[in-house]
Amino acid sequence: MIGIRDAAPDDADAIAEVNAAGWRTAYVGVIDRDRLAGLPVRAWAREIRANLEDLSPGSFSLVAEVEGRIAGSCFVMGTARDGDLPNQVAELLAIYVDPPRWRQGIGTVLLREALERCAHVGKSEISLWTLSGNRPAQAFYERHGFERDGTEQIHPVAR
Repeated sequence: MIGIRDAAPDDADAIAEVNAAGWRTAYVGVIDRDRLAGLPVRAWAREIRANLEDLSPGSFSLVAEVEGRIAGSCFVMGTARDGDLPNQVAELLAIYVDPPRWRQGIGTVLLREALERCAHVGKSEISLWTLSGNRPAQAFYERHGFERDGTEQIHPVAR
């Protein structure tokens, strides 16, 4: 059974570990392996904790639990950071599932809850970015009705 709840600051270490495991698995061949080996997990945990302690208006973070352990998470900003999008568009900044738990419906449950929460507060759309080489994530989002808009940008980790 997958349980979904709001993330709390005490979840930051577990969220950072799941995110790092996701990066190390999903981004092989996309991001340099030395960068993947040296991910700043502790710094990520501090940033996640700080964000959870002071969420911006309309933003939220969810965790998925399986057997009492965090198996995935997502973070949504109440207003998309892209300057050309209207205020009623939220942005899915991150959604990660622990790789041993992939293809068990956890990402789908997280995404559905995020979409429902956005709709409940009047967000008509949700935008997101994926790395161009992350075909499994792109396929996941396309299965859930997302469409590519053709816009590209360089992620800081690629610089």
